[in-house]
Amino acid sequence: MGELLLCGRELASVPYYIESISLNVYSLEEICYYLKEYIDLVEVSFMDKELIRWIGQELKQGELADKLTELKEQGGKLIEFVNAIVSGCNYCTPEEYKTMAEKLAIFENKTEIECKKIRADRLLEKKRYQASILAYQKLLEHSGISGAFAGDIYHNLGTAYAGMFLFEDAAESYGKAFQRNQNPISGKQRRAALQLAAGIVPQAPSASETDYQIPEDALEAWKEAYIRHSK
Repeated sequence: MGELLLCGRELASVPYYIESISLNVYSLEEICYYLKEYIDLVEVSFMDKELIRWIGQELKQGELADKLTELKEQGGKLIEFVNAIVSGCNYCTPEEYKTMAEKLAIFENKTEIECKKIRADRLLEKKRYQASILAYQKLLEHSGISGAFAGDIYHNLGTAYAGMFLFEDAAESYGKAFQRNQNPISGKQRRAALQLAAGIVPQAPSASETDYQIPEDALEAWKEAYIRHSK
């Protein structure tokens, strides 16, 4: 998981599998670590009966499991469910919990499609390119997505492809983005991706253009690679 966690409670003999990041967890501290690091990916489906059962039976946290069951049955909010878990092990600081609550609040009063795009964007920000590509592709399968919103999704899909050096796919996605949103940044990114696909070094984009452009540090790395390969 990237860091050493000090677990003050009994570890589960059978792990709980978190599908969104393909991770097995064995303790309440690991669940809290997941919530702290990946709160943007946590959906209402996280309030799962199997998770509650696992906490009660495998972690021997019957009181917490009862509280989570009550919240679920009474239609409690996701933030209340998360708060109950975080409060159950004192893993996160008050500041960290505040940040988690603020991030969850972003999803309130938004449609399911809007929430899914935000989560896909968060994957892209974390440079989990393959996961973000799958998320954007699933979004684009929805019949109700069109216009500039679809263009924004295609643009970010292009950036994810570029992050994996799939420049032809990136150029195609940026092109579809421009057709839908007429955003000149999408058009410029398409030209840059086509140049990279052809082995031509494009000019680095300015920092003021967009958060989801091909990152300047990535362009510099690609420039060096092309120089080495051309010798």
